[in-house]
Amino acid sequence: MAKTINNRTVVFALAGNPNSGKTTLFNELTGSHYEVGNWAGVTVERKEGICKYVFHNHITHMDTHEHESAHRHDDASHNHIKIVDLPGTYSLSPNSAEEVITRDFILKEKPDLILNIVDATNLERNLYLTTQLAEMGTPMVVALNMMDALKSNGFEIDIESLEKRFGIRIMPISASKGRGVQDLVNEALYIAANEKLPKPPVHYGAKLEKAISAIKAEEDCPRLCAVKLLERDARLAESVKSDTSKMLVENINTEIPDMETFVASKRYKFIKSAVKQCVSVTGENRQAERTKKIDRVLNHKIWAIPIFVLIMFLIFQITFGPFGTMLSDLVDMLFNVKFSGLVSGWLEALGASDFARGLVVDGIIAGVGGVITFFPQIMLLFLFLSFMEDSGYMARTAFIMDKLFIKLGLSGKSFVPMIMGFGCSVPAIMSVRTLENERDRKLTLLLVPFMSCGAKMPVYAVFVAALFPNNGGLVIFSLYFIGVILGIISGLIFSKTVLKGDIPPFVLELPPYRMPTLKSTFHHMWEKAKDFAVRAGTVLLAASVIIWLLQNLDFTLHVTHDSSKSIIGVIGHIIAPVFAPCGFGNWQAAVSLISGFAAKEAVVSTMSILHGVGDTSALAGSLSGIFTPLQGYAFLVFVLLYVPCVAAVSALRTELNSRKLTLFSVVWQIGIAWIMSMLVYQIGSIFV
Repeated sequence: MAKTINNRTVVFALAGNPNSGKTTLFNELTGSHYEVGNWAGVTVERKEGICKYVFHNHITHMDTHEHESAHRHDDASHNHIKIVDLPGTYSLSPNSAEEVITRDFILKEKPDLILNIVDATNLERNLYLTTQLAEMGTPMVVALNMMDALKSNGFEIDIESLEKRFGIRIMPISASKGRGVQDLVNEALYIAANEKLPKPPVHYGAKLEKAISAIKAEEDCPRLCAVKLLERDARLAESVKSDTSKMLVENINTEIPDMETFVASKRYKFIKSAVKQCVSVTGENRQAERTKKIDRVLNHKIWAIPIFVLIMFLIFQITFGPFGTMLSDLVDMLFNVKFSGLVSGWLEALGASDFARGLVVDGIIAGVGGVITFFPQIMLLFLFLSFMEDSGYMARTAFIMDKLFIKLGLSGKSFVPMIMGFGCSVPAIMSVRTLENERDRKLTLLLVPFMSCGAKMPVYAVFVAALFPNNGGLVIFSLYFIGVILGIISGLIFSKTVLKGDIPPFVLELPPYRMPTLKSTFHHMWEKAKDFAVRAGTVLLAASVIIWLLQNLDFTLHVTHDSSKSIIGVIGHIIAPVFAPCGFGNWQAAVSLISGFAAKEAVVSTMSILHGVGDTSALAGSLSGIFTPLQGYAFLVFVLLYVPCVAAVSALRTELNSRKLTLFSVVWQIGIAWIMSMLVYQIGSIFV
């Protein structure tokens, strides 16, 4: 009879290599019912959620090894299963924050079960982590993912034989299609309830096994900790209590000087033997052949970068061309015209004062609506970026750019967070923690703000609609291109001055090309765009109210109908002359740039309020009467390059762990923004 684990939440720790489908499985298990935060003490993302799958009361497993019937208890269906998504990692050696988090969580938090996801198309690499997890002394199930891709590539796995070799229950699944996930949950809950521990698969030799057993007994620790102590793991060595353990470590390391290499070779030897025995070839590896053929073109030594530039250009043309504009115009009509008119009528019918109507219609709706209008274009851009990421091409862009970066004295690793910066600077800055080299981390952190985040797109879109209706895609593509180029140049300057040092080798796994599923792509698209939607309902709402009040009140807090004499008007007139050499020395532009420090989307909200317009087409018309195309482009260059939002600066301060470097980054960004926009306007004025 199975033991029950009722009346409490069961915790499954989801562990696996990067690119193994771990995120896809997590999303499939939890749906949209999960929370995102950071692990304590670090900025590595933490996800956890409640499993949407419920226990099905039927037998899914007959334990042939022990010849016992696998009976599930009816009460197990009442358990809530919490899934904790551990950071993707290749091993449990403490070389990065991700590896430390994964190991410490399992050792200290003691989850009920480890759910180890393994890419079936890349068994040898993935199973190395499996051999380590199996030594943690925690119930465990292996989710063998991408089985459909494996079969289409002409391979077959004898799962029963692989289970016998590893001593772990293995469940075949296809996470992207939801196949086998229900059976996986059933089996995992059964194994957790019965506390069925995996049998350590790797034998290290009689002498070493004897030492491992002795250390386990002395330290009362899992087998993996004993192995790591023999490898002289610095983090675990501090907790050694017994002199006997210390002596055993010294004796073993005297006989085997490089214990870490010895243990790793034993694991890989076991894995290769198991894979050779359990994997058979049934046909041609079509996926590998397809990947090679595509890489001959996309990774070509001459054409790789031009092709990448062309792909990005086409994406911007579609997003900000006629198709994207049509979608934005539709939202503009629905929100800023229909909805705004409806609310205005309601307020008038209720007898609301002019001040109240102005605050709601001209402040809140006009401010938030000025940004909401461009949500379809933002979603469209993130859709393309998600497709590139899920297909395997995004990883190759870092590899492609490394060839250029090396010539400039930089590392290709810097380009990975820079690519993420196209979505949002905050997670891009947080992702820099995964880089091992401190000099690399700091250098990359200083480069991320040069990337044009998604929050700047509403600003680009409204100016394009006003001043560049026929060349929108080209204009916005040029801004992204300028950001990347200036980031590279700044990185070169930093690497030769404030951050001198050697360039570490660039190692990056290139996953095979895959056709992303619609479900996965749209999910990732929404994840990227969700921050924009949340900020529209929080930061922008608050900013719109504050800006409208500052525009309609003077310093005596009396209502004024002359915006130039309002609080915000007076402040704007004071700082506007600073931007005169850049071509936009009007007070409205100056004030909107200040509000952009809260959130870049607030630039559009501020302009909508200050110009007293309620819809995007009206704002575009107003801007076209104030800015020439040259002045507008200079303004966009400043928005592209000046200091990121307050949330990004806060994340930058945390990661750099230096007030001086953070201040240097802010001053550098503002200085570069002013110089570049000034050069664009002054040089452009010669020719226009």
